[in-house]
Amino acid sequence: MVAQVPQPEFGRRLRKLRADLGLSQRDLASGAVNQSYISLLESGARVPTLDVVAHLAKVLNVPLRDLAGDIDIPTGPEDTSAGRAELVRELLATSAIDQGDLEQAEERLAEIFAAARASGNPHATLTHGLALDRVLEMRGDRNGRYELLAGLLPVAEVAGVPEARVRIRVSLAAAARDVGRLDEAFTHVEQAGQEIDGTAFRHGSEHIRLLAVHISVLADAGGGAEIVRLVNGMLAMAEALGSPSISGRAQWAASLALAAAGETDRSLELLGGARRMLANPRTSLRDWARFSRAAVSTLLDVQAAPEMVEEHMAAARAATAAEAGADANRLAALEVRYAIATGDPELAVAMAASVDRGQLMGLEGVRFRHALGSALAQTGRTAEAVATLREAAQAAEDISAFRRAAQLWRELNELAK
Repeated sequence: MVAQVPQPEFGRRLRKLRADLGLSQRDLASGAVNQSYISLLESGARVPTLDVVAHLAKVLNVPLRDLAGDIDIPTGPEDTSAGRAELVRELLATSAIDQGDLEQAEERLAEIFAAARASGNPHATLTHGLALDRVLEMRGDRNGRYELLAGLLPVAEVAGVPEARVRIRVSLAAAARDVGRLDEAFTHVEQAGQEIDGTAFRHGSEHIRLLAVHISVLADAGGGAEIVRLVNGMLAMAEALGSPSISGRAQWAASLALAAAGETDRSLELLGGARRMLANPRTSLRDWARFSRAAVSTLLDVQAAPEMVEEHMAAARAATAAEAGADANRLAALEVRYAIATGDPELAVAMAASVDRGQLMGLEGVRFRHALGSALAQTGRTAEAVATLREAAQAAEDISAFRRAAQLWRELNELAK
């Protein structure tokens, strides 16, 4: 639901219902809607979307109509052949996701999205576009995801819903980072940060996601002191929400960034906290696999004890295998780095042959090439090592990761002596 509810009548209804229940604005606020936003709604200074109204009606334990008033509340597709066909496609897509058939889900959602875009309806385009984005993220299609979100941003501008603009910008910043467009990622982070305080996202889970993306982009670019400041703010915001899942994800993002900033001890402490919080049935298998792989990458970066790396590596292997091979290429690239860390450069070189380098984008690709170059150097294949490290250094410069590029050029100079 993305339609808007008119003001100021809504604000008066919200204030009365809240007062009748003896609730304060703080009582009504939650992770989705904060206290200051409640105040803005009640004063008529903000126009809520139906998503926000539905959330508040649930908190107040009242029917949606009692809060939304006399507006047309969409209940589903119209009873037409086109509406029924769309509903069938949505059900097929949902079923495919439940069964793990992400290729089929993408095909169905792409059909629905194309129809919504052709209709010129910005709300439907955003709704179905974001659903497709989620599947592309699950499939690891980074280029496809970036292109989709870049096309959705102008639609969000037309829709006139601030939450939609912020949501798209945060996701687009992450997508731009993943394809190595760090400068563009910074731009989207900055613009989302300027807008989020005036939305229902302020100090909620989406705000934490914005900070996590900002921190990760800074880490990829080689940022330092600013990372620590942002990490402290993000962790405090996550703790205030009181959700172990959100806190676990915040600690996960913080640990990766602090490792890149040289804060090794704190990075390892937060990594342990993230693992404890995320090791529960509510964490999806896919997210557990992603966390385990990220944990291994971080531990390898900080040269952690082999037994600590092995523990996370075993989890990464098991979770990735259980996902029916999803992200197997990323796991294979991680195996190359792990083989070097355990003192087997020959195995690392042999395993690298199975890795599709074209699928490794951004800093992930730089890390793999760096590892392979090191393995080649250790096995006496100096010319190949030089070429691979040069490729890694150039890739780092291309994504504006200049600190890592400088490190690679230094290694190349040492190797050439």
